[in-house]
Amino acid sequence: MKKRSSLALVILTAACALVQPISAQTKQVVLPATGVLSKQTISRLMLTDAVRSGNRVLAVGDRGYIVYSDSNGDKWERAKTPEKLPMLNAVVFADEKTAWAVGHDSVILKSVDQGQTWEKAFSSTKELTPLMDIAFLDANVGFAVGAYGTCLQTNDGGKTWQKRKVIPAAPVAKQAKRGGRAAEADDGEMEKGIDEDRHLNAIVNLGNGKLVIVGEAGMALKSEDAGKTWVKVVTPYRGSFFGALRTKEGGLVVYGLRGNVFSVDSAFKTWTPVVTDTKASFMGGVALADGTIALVGLSGTLMLSRDGGKTFTVQPTGSTKALSSVALSGSNGLLLFGEAGVRDVVLSSAK
Repeated sequence: MKKRSSLALVILTAACALVQPISAQTKQVVLPATGVLSKQTISRLMLTDAVRSGNRVLAVGDRGYIVYSDSNGDKWERAKTPEKLPMLNAVVFADEKTAWAVGHDSVILKSVDQGQTWEKAFSSTKELTPLMDIAFLDANVGFAVGAYGTCLQTNDGGKTWQKRKVIPAAPVAKQAKRGGRAAEADDGEMEKGIDEDRHLNAIVNLGNGKLVIVGEAGMALKSEDAGKTWVKVVTPYRGSFFGALRTKEGGLVVYGLRGNVFSVDSAFKTWTPVVTDTKASFMGGVALADGTIALVGLSGTLMLSRDGGKTFTVQPTGSTKALSSVALSGSNGLLLFGEAGVRDVVLSSAK
C-alpha cells in the first residue's frame, strides 16, 4: 500500500481535517501561553478528543494544544506542555490523576496531575507516524495504535515503548480468470501485506484483560489475554471504523464512516447494523453511567441511544460544524468538541 500523507490520513480518520490550520497571527493573539481562556479563544480551537475524570475535563487538538476545565466547560485553561507539539488525536485517563495523549510524529505525552502539566514519554519525528488512540490496562501496561498498523506497547508505565505486530498476516488473494480479467479477491482474501498496513483508529479497554482495536476497511481485532495475542474479528462492513464503546450490558457499539453503526455482542460474533438515517460519519462517542450512549460526527451530528445502542435518535445541536468528541457536562448536558472548539447542549428527556 502506498503510504498517504498525514493530512490525507486525518481526512480519512478525523473531522479535524475539515478546517484550516490556525494562522500565526491568530496563534499569537488568541492563544495565550497560560491562564484562563476566553470563550472567543475556545471557539477558534480545533479540538479532536476529550475525556472526563471527576470534575476535570481534558481536551486536545491542533498544534498540540491541551485545555482543561473544572467547571463543566464554563471556564477553560491551557495546560503546560512541551513546545512545538504536533496535532494531538486522543486523550485518556489511566487513573484519577494520570492522563495520556497521543498524536502525530508518534508523540506520546504523560501527565500525573490530571492534565495540568505534561511531559513527552515518546516521540519519533523520523517515522512521522500519526498515533490515533491509547489505552492502559493498569499503571504499567499500555498500548498506542495508529497509522499503517502501528501498535506501541509499554510494560513500565511509559518509560519505554516497543513496536508490536497485532494484525495477523492475510492470505494471498486467489487469482481466477473471468472473461479475460482477474477476479476480485473474496471477502477476507487480500494481497499479503495490505492488511498489515491498515490504519488502527481506536483501542478500547473492556476490562478483565480484554481489548478491542478497530480501524480501516472494517478492521477489528480482539485480545483476551491483556494484549499478548490478537485475533482478527470478521465484520460485515468494509468501510472504516473510527471508534467503539462498551455498553452497560457488556456489548459494544462500533461506529464509523457514512453513519454506519453496529451493535456487537460481548463475544464479538453478532454484528447487528443499527439504523441511523444519516450519512454523516461518526467520529467520537461516550457511554454515560446511566447507560446512555452519545455519538457525534460530521455536520454537527449528535445521536443518542438509551437502549444499549440498539436504536438511536437525533439530538439537535444548532450547528453544522464537524464534531469529533463528546463528554458529560453536569447532570443533564453534554460538551461537544470539534471544528469550532467546544460548546454545550442540554439532553432531551428520555421517552
